[in-house]
Amino acid sequence: MPVLSYMDNIFKLSYCFVNRDYSSICDEIRSMKETLNYRYEEGGGVWGYKIFQNKPVSKLYGFDAYVVRFYFTKVDTLHNDHQERIMDRLFVALKKEMDNMKGYYNVRVPAHVVDVVKGLNKHMSGGIFCGGTVEQVVSGKKVEMVPKEGVTSFFADREYLKEHRDKLMEMTYTSFESYQGQYHISPVTDDKAGIIYEKWIESYFENFENNTIMVAEYYGEPIGFCTIGEDEHMVEGQLSAISGDHRKLGGYRTLISSLINYAYDNGKGFTASTQFDNYIVQGTWNSMGMKPYFSFYNFHFDNR
Repeated sequence: MPVLSYMDNIFKLSYCFVNRDYSSICDEIRSMKETLNYRYEEGGGVWGYKIFQNKPVSKLYGFDAYVVRFYFTKVDTLHNDHQERIMDRLFVALKKEMDNMKGYYNVRVPAHVVDVVKGLNKHMSGGIFCGGTVEQVVSGKKVEMVPKEGVTSFFADREYLKEHRDKLMEMTYTSFESYQGQYHISPVTDDKAGIIYEKWIESYFENFENNTIMVAEYYGEPIGFCTIGEDEHMVEGQLSAISGDHRKLGGYRTLISSLINYAYDNGKGFTASTQFDNYIVQGTWNSMGMKPYFSFYNFHFDNR
């Protein structure tokens, strides 16, 4: 990969990847550099990080939980000694700040920047490796939809969600009982991990906005759904659930196809993420033209 700019923002990364132009990320980092917890500047470049409080996780577990995100105006995906020294500065500062501000930290490490990984390994001990995530994107094309007989998809409105809330939430609970995300991997958060995702889904219902929950039905019965986020350039598929009794009907494929086409019709690309080892979902995406463009590792640090 070439030298590029990086910020931990999926909408912006996917848009820049599609257009092969990362200058907008570079410009944005320069404009917001004063808000970073730490930054190192040299020759017009900015390298830093920002710490965000994870309010839902903090509330659920009763302790302060944080997420660390990185921002680089210029980063080489291959190793070089000078860049490694910059990352040394960054991780020394991060380690000191984490020691002073007690809490439970999720450090999101971009997998494609070897010197970030080297810096973490050199300066951050005691972390819990909690898996990784791969992001894929498709833009500028529609998907031919050939759903099985009786299967339809559409954006739910408020009345539909009110009528079918119990069915959809039951689907959510069942799906996330077997889900193994980063909070399931960590022994610190494992006991309530499923609740994190359930609360996330519930927030879509409680703070409903139009065109945010795509539902798949089979002869009028809901069999799955996918929530989305959206900005001016991209649509992101975020959380999805499929009824275990209807998995062979192609409901998930119908949902993602519909969202890709929705994005296309609105002049946008579509992006989504999943765990490294979720090969079935990635295979479905690939068959619809989606391609990987980014991945990151989750390292948790219990620094309470």
